[in-house]
Amino acid sequence: MPLFVWSLYATAWIQVLATPILGITLLLVIVERVFGVGIFDPAKGGDPVLYQHLFWIYSHPAVYIMIVPAMGAITEIIPTFAHRTIFGYRAIAYSSIGIAAVGSLVWGHHMFTSGMGDPADVIFSLLTFLVAVPSSIKVFNWTATLYKGSIELRPPMIFALTFIFLFCIGGLTGIIQGALNVNVHLHDTYWIVGHFHYVMFGGAGMGFFAALLYWFPKMFGKKYNEKVATIAWFPIFIGFNIFYTTMLVLGYMGMPRRYFTHLPQYHTAHVIASIGAFIMVSGLILLFGNLLVALFKGERAEQNPWGGVTLEWQIPTPPPLENFEVVPTITTGPYVFNPEVPK
Repeated sequence: MPLFVWSLYATAWIQVLATPILGITLLLVIVERVFGVGIFDPAKGGDPVLYQHLFWIYSHPAVYIMIVPAMGAITEIIPTFAHRTIFGYRAIAYSSIGIAAVGSLVWGHHMFTSGMGDPADVIFSLLTFLVAVPSSIKVFNWTATLYKGSIELRPPMIFALTFIFLFCIGGLTGIIQGALNVNVHLHDTYWIVGHFHYVMFGGAGMGFFAALLYWFPKMFGKKYNEKVATIAWFPIFIGFNIFYTTMLVLGYMGMPRRYFTHLPQYHTAHVIASIGAFIMVSGLILLFGNLLVALFKGERAEQNPWGGVTLEWQIPTPPPLENFEVVPTITTGPYVFNPEVPK
């Protein structure tokens, strides 16, 4: 089974188990406001920290709902452009399940300054460090797959490698704020904004771009201009890092987030971050403009432009309604590039 499917399976478990918590929380808010029952409002005998717990029990796993499918897409792209069988199939599959499981237990790291007891703080800090392990397994296996591969730096691969680089920065900054004493200083500062965007935009966003560039010819049957897509990467990557690295610095300096204005000592860094944002947006406009032109005026794409070996590349482009006329017979693993060589 392709590892992208494993990632969607893990994501489905997060959705099934975490999303009802959000619905329950909203129902409790309605009960409190309509019937005056003290649940969260301290004036009515409720506990506002309970609301935080219920909110984050859903909202932290929601991050993994976005990042785990992106990881699955990267796992499809790396073997195709490295022309190598994926390294550590089982480890990558089980790490998706591990992220879903442990990632659902770390919501309390959003609440280190909320007044939880010391034992809870220590437990959530430990779990935050542990959740980095399955993500690290994926990064190790992606890197090992690249080792001695015949790497082609075409647009999907460039954005996939960008995903790995930026996601690693996001993960490392998350580990830093998972430390209890450091979190007290960084909590609710621009550091959190920078970390979040390195994970969600540098991770899930770049993973989405890589997947879109990878499957665009298959989905729409049209070619896009690879040179323009590659050129668009430069302002996206440069602007992104200027934008969000500056936010990490601002957070370290003590700039709080969610403020309408800021003190003079933070102004220069805000200007630099704004310049980075404009550079990044110019690249995004170029990237999506290229795809839009391809959608209406692009040349017809061949069946398998990247030389992929998974099943979607074995059917016509774009795919017919039922995909396969007959159920395909599977004789090898999903990422075997040299079937004649024993695996």
